[in-house]
Formats: sequence, C-alpha cells, structure tokens
Amino acid sequence: MKIARAEIFALDLTDGATNPRHSSPWHPVILRLTTDDGATGLGEAGLAYGVGHNGAVGMLRDFVSAFVIGRNPLEREKLWHDMQYRSFWGGASGPVIGATMSAIDIAMWDLTGKILGQPVCNLLGGRVQDSLRCYASQIQFCDRFGENWVNLTEPEEYAASAISAVEAGYDAVKVDPITIDEDGDRESPHRLKGVLDKKIVNRGLRRMEAIRDAVGPDVDIILELHSLTSLSGAQQFIEACAGLDLFMAEEAVSFNSSRPSRTLKQRMPHIRMTGGERIFTRWQFRSYLEDGSFDMLQPDFCLAGGISEGRKICDMAHAYEVTIQGHVCGSPISSAAAMHIETSIPNFQIHEHHVIATTEMNRRICQQDYQPQQGRFRVGDAPGLGLDLDEDYVRHHATVLEVA
Repeated sequence: MKIARAEIFALDLTDGATNPRHSSPWHPVILRLTTDDGATGLGEAGLAYGVGHNGAVGMLRDFVSAFVIGRNPLEREKLWHDMQYRSFWGGASGPVIGATMSAIDIAMWDLTGKILGQPVCNLLGGRVQDSLRCYASQIQFCDRFGENWVNLTEPEEYAASAISAVEAGYDAVKVDPITIDEDGDRESPHRLKGVLDKKIVNRGLRRMEAIRDAVGPDVDIILELHSLTSLSGAQQFIEACAGLDLFMAEEAVSFNSSRPSRTLKQRMPHIRMTGGERIFTRWQFRSYLEDGSFDMLQPDFCLAGGISEGRKICDMAHAYEVTIQGHVCGSPISSAAAMHIETSIPNFQIHEHHVIATTEMNRRICQQDYQPQQGRFRVGDAPGLGLDLDEDYVRHHATVLEVA
C-alpha cells in the first residue's frame, strides 16, 4: 500500500458577523492523502488564523511531492525524520515548516487508524481519560458563548458571555480582557508593550472583576494575554488581578526566547503560567521545561509537529510534572487531533473549546459535528480521527491543489 495522491484544500471563510468590523478571515488549510487502494487520511496545517496560510499551502505542495507520494502510510516515524532532516529547513522548525509537517503527520495517523480499524487514541496506548474537561475559550468575542460573534467592550457584556458559558455546562472560561479597546476595536499592539497605561489596566480589570462576580468562586478563569504584553506589563496586569483566583495566565510574554517566561515565573512564582502555541518541536519546548517556566503546556498539534511529535512533547512534559492542554484554533481536524492525544495521556489538564469551533462555517467543514456536552468531550470509537470532509461545502469554499 502506498500513498498515491494528495489534495490540499485552502479554505476561505469568514465568521459571518453582522458588523463587518468584527468579521475576521478564516483560512483552514486541510490535507487529504489517498492510498492506491482508496483509503484516505485528513490532516491540518495550523495557520487558519492570522496571516500566512498560503505559506503552508506552498510548503505542503513541496513536501508532499518530495517526501509523501509513494510512501507506505504506516511508516510515520521514518517519514517524520525524513521531513525534518532531508528538507534542510525542517531542522529548525518554525510555524510554516511546523504546520506542514504536522498536517502530513496527522493525515498519516488518520490513515493508519482507518487501515487498522482503530481510533487514533487506541494506537497511542488507549484511553487514560474517559472524558475531557473543556473550557469556553475567547469569550471576549461573543455576547453569548457560541452565538453572535462580536467584540465585547462593557464589563457587563463580559459577565453575560461568561454566564452563558456556565449555563451551557462549562466550569472554566478563558478571556483576553485587554486586546479590545473601549470602542470595540483591536487595541494597538504598541500600546500593550512596556508598562501599561492605567486606563488599559483598569479597563481590563473591570472586565475581569465582572466575570468573577458573575460566575462565582467555583468557575476557573484563564487570563489570556496573546503574547502582546512584555515583562513589565504582564507582571503589572497579573498583579492587578491578584484577588481573582486565576486558574492560569497564558502567553504573558513573547516566546522568541525562553528567557522572558523564565524571568516572569521567577518574579511571580505563585501564579500558574501556561503557553506553547508558538513553540515548535520537543527541542524548542525543552528549555521551557528545564527552566520551570510553565505549569501547563499548550502545544498546537497542527503546528508543533503533528501527533507523533505532540505525543513526545506531552511525555517529556510529564517527566517535569507539567500538564497538557492542546492549543486548538482550527477546523474540526485540529480539535480531533488534540482530543485523541489528550485522551491517551496521563498528564492531561483541560481541553480548549474555542468560540470559532462553535460557528456554523467551521462546523460544516466535516460531516461529523462534535461538540462538548455539559462542558465535556468524549472521543468516539470511529477509526482514525473519526472525521470525513463535507465534500460539497469544502470544495465550494476552497482552492484545491492536487499532487500525485
């Protein structure tokens, strides 16, 4: 059995917000591999958000042509190392290379599961978690979680969004309270570096206080800073939130180097820190673990090297008593890859259910629509990732590149 053909789907979707100012482009890049006997596997390059998805499209074309066509789909480990060392650029992974290798690796795992008739989690060692605790992620972008995509401004709006998540069964929420200004526009990133303006601190703190007052003491709150703050500003704002019993502070500094996160943790040892969506491969994660920078890692399995590398990162974190929450901000394929890994590891902490995963545009990408029930997910027993593309919907919204 050999891989005979690949299709790269570059989707162009928008969130459908009624106010164009709040619409954001959404560009999932999906890979489908097909063997010579018709078996298929799906993978995703984790660049659906931000700018740069076309880089993954081009790199996937090159990597599939050079390394994938004609390969045995069961030889995942050998292929991964060929991509890393024979491509030259894979030896020092970044987002585009990482997304490319991840998409290919995930598709190979999906293929393997379908060939063997087993869900990926079983191939990773079986279920350690019967179900996955989820949190409602990025509640600043909707007035009710899963509905009405809009940038929130007033503290009472943040409170209402958090309450809607709790009413849906979640017992944890994540929010970025400083990235949206008082007019509903994105705050200039230049204003979020260095010591923060007191107006920004007080505006964000009022939003955080409103959430805590609304949900009470038993709901966890993750503070999201999106790497927009620097050491001084991150410390300043986290200290302002000291009375709110934060579950985690996420991406408080830049991750171009491990030094700032180590310094922040040393300055604030009693605050639980997390991050990892912009860190790639076990080699880059190693210094953060050695430094004790994080209490929880958030590798994006569609960026960090796929399921093969993601599992290695999780196991390495376990040796340092660090827990795992896969970063998920992509199509249902991204969610499934994370859930299969999280189901099979002993150091799972919590699963991210991003507001984008609740939108119709994202839910229609696959025939199956997996959503949490009362704030919890359970991976099913379907072979592979358990997903099939909605062919008509995807082809209507995608540019398709075929490689054979």
